Amino acid sequence: MLPERELKRTARQMNLPGFGPEQQQRLYDAHVLVIGAGGLGCPVMQTLAATGVGRITVWDDDTVDLTNIHRQILFGASDVGRSKVDVAAERLRALQPDIQVTAVNNRLSPDNFIEALEGIDLLIDGSDTFATKFLAADAAEVTGTPLLWGSVLRYRGDIALWHSGPGAPADGVGLRDLYPTQPDADSVPDCATAGVLGVTTSVVGSLMSTEAVKFLAGIGEVQVGRLHMYDALSATMRRFTVTRDPARELATHLGTYTEACSVNTEGQSLFDALTAHHLPSLDVREPHEKAIADLPVPGANLPLSEVERDPEAVSRALEQFSPGDEVVVYCAGGVRSEGFVDRHGALAETLGISLKSLPGGVQRWT
Repeated sequence: MLPERELKRTARQMNLPGFGPEQQQRLYDAHVLVIGAGGLGCPVMQTLAATGVGRITVWDDDTVDLTNIHRQILFGASDVGRSKVDVAAERLRALQPDIQVTAVNNRLSPDNFIEALEGIDLLIDGSDTFATKFLAADAAEVTGTPLLWGSVLRYRGDIALWHSGPGAPADGVGLRDLYPTQPDADSVPDCATAGVLGVTTSVVGSLMSTEAVKFLAGIGEVQVGRLHMYDALSATMRRFTVTRDPARELATHLGTYTEACSVNTEGQSLFDALTAHHLPSLDVREPHEKAIADLPVPGANLPLSEVERDPEAVSRALEQFSPGDEVVVYCAGGVRSEGFVDRHGALAETLGISLKSLPGGVQRWT
């Protein structure tokens, strides 16, 4: 039975047509596992706790950083340096005093994921790496756990409900019916490189929560495999349905999920020489990116936005180096620096210098 204060707290919600004490009880009895107390996990947990979900388990091994709080709405400036899951648990208990919150300051892996899903009614993926998303999709399929999936980047976001494996409908759909294989970690920029509008994460997270409430309470239309694509700049939503690939074999065990491309020997040697001050460097990131994180080396800075405004800026930047210099060019993730080297390597050679892009950029080496 719902506690008396929970009945009172959610009374306005139970006045809705088709949503009464029975639906509220279903929410209160539900147990969801949320992956990541980040840009998506924060609004998802906040709204689910407020709506009345009775048990939330959250996994995250990160601490609050100042760069998080423009979009991770459970945190404030005073929380910087604290465990994300601990702060999140405090905020959720303040919203719903009777909620059961399990805060796990750890990372899900092939070794612990299957056990973590025992007794879980809905898995909610708010992670931000391909490796975790495919690990979550496979773990959900192995155990037959419904998976609510979301992603956000720049001004847009995607959400979908997947359900495949034991206990799922015969035509159940999993993430691998949309993306059969895990993309390379460096093939798509992440939020640290490409940016993300803070309010977009709240909108996408709230859409995820709405689908979760509908699924758990048994109201409205919930379709497995329907992909919702939100665009903040046009304030539009596109939808299409993913169907099961009959030729795809369902996952029966967990494999290996790589977070990023392996660091090659050249990358390690470049970084070692750079940090030993044996090689000069050129940072092609924007000034605000340097404020977030940087390599522990002095060097020149040439933002690519400046190059777009003034193409001659490249020549002026390269002329400050000496003939014979091997200049290490770096950015946040290695993509922009590699492009810079490709475009301007010939010009550098005319000045007697060579350009080398640092694989993985600042994100890999800090």
